[in-house]
Amino acid sequence: MYVDEELLQTFENGLNPAYPEQSGIRPAILGYGEISTTFSIPAMPDLAFKRMPPFESLDQITDYKAAVNRYCGLLTEEFGIQVADYDFYHMKNRYGEHILYVAQARLPEASIGHRILKSGSRSELEQLMNATLEPLMRLYKFNRENTKKISIGLDGQLSNWSFQCSGENRTTLIYFDITTPMFRMDGRDLLDTEIFLKSCPSFLVWLVRWQFLTEVLDRYHDVRMILVDLVGNFLKEGRDDLIEHALHIINDRLESEKLASEMNPLNRSEIDAYYKNDAFIWTVFLSLRRFDRFLKTRILRQRYNFMLPGKIQR
Repeated sequence: MYVDEELLQTFENGLNPAYPEQSGIRPAILGYGEISTTFSIPAMPDLAFKRMPPFESLDQITDYKAAVNRYCGLLTEEFGIQVADYDFYHMKNRYGEHILYVAQARLPEASIGHRILKSGSRSELEQLMNATLEPLMRLYKFNRENTKKISIGLDGQLSNWSFQCSGENRTTLIYFDITTPMFRMDGRDLLDTEIFLKSCPSFLVWLVRWQFLTEVLDRYHDVRMILVDLVGNFLKEGRDDLIEHALHIINDRLESEKLASEMNPLNRSEIDAYYKNDAFIWTVFLSLRRFDRFLKTRILRQRYNFMLPGKIQR
C-alpha cells in the first residue's frame, strides 16, 4: 500500500474540515460514522483515509497507534478475524496541530455488508449472518471465559465488514473498523477516550463523559447488544422485511451453541425500541454538532476541525 505522503500533507494543509467541498483538494466522501468520516483523495483513489481528531503530543499518538496495533492483533489471534491492512501517517499541519491519518486499501463497495443487505435476498442474508455470527460467538465465549482479565469490544454492524466471495458464497470476512480499539484490562479501557471526546460540542463534553461514554463502550463488549445493534441497523438500511428472518438465524444459533439460557433470545419489539432510541440520540447529537460548527465558524469565526455528515436517512 503506497501513500504519497507529500500529497497527503498538501491535502491536510488545504483541508477545510467544516466545509470539505471548499478544500484545496476536495475529498470524495466514502462513508460517515457517528464520529469520524471515511474519504478518498482523487490522486489516490485506491485508498481510504480516516483523519483522527488532533492529538496533543507525539506521545499520545504513539499510545494510540500501539492500542490499534494491539487490538488488531487480538482480533486476529484470539478470534481468527482477518483485519484489513492499514498504516498510519502523522504530520504537523500549518496550524501546528499533530494530525494522524489512518490509511487502508479500499475494499470493493459491492462487498461491504450494508451494500449487500440493501438489495440482498434471504439466502444472501443467511450467508452474511452466519459468517458474522462465527467471530461474535467466539468473542462472547472469550469475554466470558478469559483468564487474562481482558475484555474485547467489537462493532459488529454489517457496514464494518467486507464479505469476500469464496465460490458462490460470501464466506471470507474482512473487518475494517479498527480506529476505535475497544479492549479493557481489569475493567479499565486501555484506549484514551478523551481523544474521541474532542469531536463533541464543547458545551456537551462533560455530559457525554459523565452520562454516555461508558454506556456506549459497554454496548460493544456485550455480544447480545452487538447483535441487537446489528439487526437494528436493518431499519436504517430499509430492510425491515428481513428482521424476523435475521432474528430466527440468531436465536437458532444461540440455541445450537447452548447459549440461550445465558443470552435471552432476541425479539422484534426490542429491536424496534432500541433503534428508535439509538436514532433519536444520534440525530440529536449530530444536530448539536452542526450547531457547534455554526457557532464556531459563523459567530466566533474560529476553525472547526471535524467533518460532519450531510442528512442521514434513518
